Amino acid sequence: MYFKSVILNNSKRKSIEDFIYFCICFMKISNTIPLLIILFTSSCLFTNNHQNKYEFWNISKFNIDNNTLTDSEEIKLIYSSRGPDFNKDLEYYFHIIAVSQKTGDTVNILTSINNGFKTDEADKVYNFFNQDNIITKMMHVSSDSSNKMNHVDDYNNFKYKKISKVARDPNFDYLADNQYPTIIGSIGTLSKKTE
Repeated sequence: MYFKSVILNNSKRKSIEDFIYFCICFMKISNTIPLLIILFTSSCLFTNNHQNKYEFWNISKFNIDNNTLTDSEEIKLIYSSRGPDFNKDLEYYFHIIAVSQKTGDTVNILTSINNGFKTDEADKVYNFFNQDNIITKMMHVSSDSSNKMNHVDDYNNFKYKKISKVARDPNFDYLADNQYPTIIGSIGTLSKKTE
């Protein structure tokens, strides 16, 4: 599944950290300055490559259709763009590709929340929450604005911050650059009633 490969790609960072640890241990044994220079250079290259990995698309690239999914509709994930940080100031959307469990249609979902999906969650069924859902409204509030919300009713008058950028990892353009219908909202899970 594509979602698994996207998440596994991020494990490269762990292997780089293991390599740096190995170099440090080797350096202690051999006590050579050239190895220190190689280690410093490779870590700088990795840091710059990791930070510059993400680019942004303008939201106008996406075919926004608010009828793409219904509120609380079940979906399975194919891809998540992640982003350069946790987006606490709501400067961009994360791009998710999912399959509706109701219609079988593939759709794009733009969300301001970094859900932190894991590899073992690739086959999990999630729920989509549209922009009118209180969950999406609560998630779309920046940390500064959330301090002003004293009651759940305060979200009824909530105005969404206009976001015009969508996080993009160019390594996955073969998935992300598509013409699927797009909707803005959030993703989570609903508890099943037990009787």
